[in-house]
Amino acid sequence: MRRSASITAVSLFAVLGISACSPGGSTSAPSSTAETPSATAPSTPKVDKPKNLKSVTNACDLLTADQLSQLGGGGQPEEDTSAYGETQCYWSGDAFAVGVSVNTTSGGPAKIQEAGSSRDNFEQTTVDGYPGARVDKQDVLCRIELGVADDQSVEINYTKHSGGSPEMDDPCGFAEKITSQVLKNIPDA
Repeated sequence: MRRSASITAVSLFAVLGISACSPGGSTSAPSSTAETPSATAPSTPKVDKPKNLKSVTNACDLLTADQLSQLGGGGQPEEDTSAYGETQCYWSGDAFAVGVSVNTTSGGPAKIQEAGSSRDNFEQTTVDGYPGARVDKQDVLCRIELGVADDQSVEINYTKHSGGSPEMDDPCGFAEKITSQVLKNIPDA
């Protein structure tokens, strides 16, 4: 009995000693993980039915007064120039404010995904089959960046004001609803 306990103890020490002294024993798992990130990394989604944002000369044309009214918003469109040097437009009413920006210089699903690691509250999404992301979500605001062609994006910035429908309390969900309306006004490629 005593001999059996000694053999078990020696065997246990041998196994532990080999594990502790084994060079690279702890590096084998990370190296296999390091070899497979491409298998686990999300692939860049492609745009199946591209739109042509380059033909849009005024972002205020991307959301009609009728659409804005149906969404429960209002306000006169105010055209401006975006950070991309392209057209953007803002509307502000009692229930919410919305901004629409065109990005044909550094847009598309790959650019949206690349920027994701440096943004707060980044979450991939699709709207009407177009790939994009929910960005910078907070209690009353959200931005949707949507790839409408492999090199073009539209951005929708939504901010809830007081009042409005309960549906408007979900900032990203409502921003996606607005984005769906904007998509209807972007010409096909």
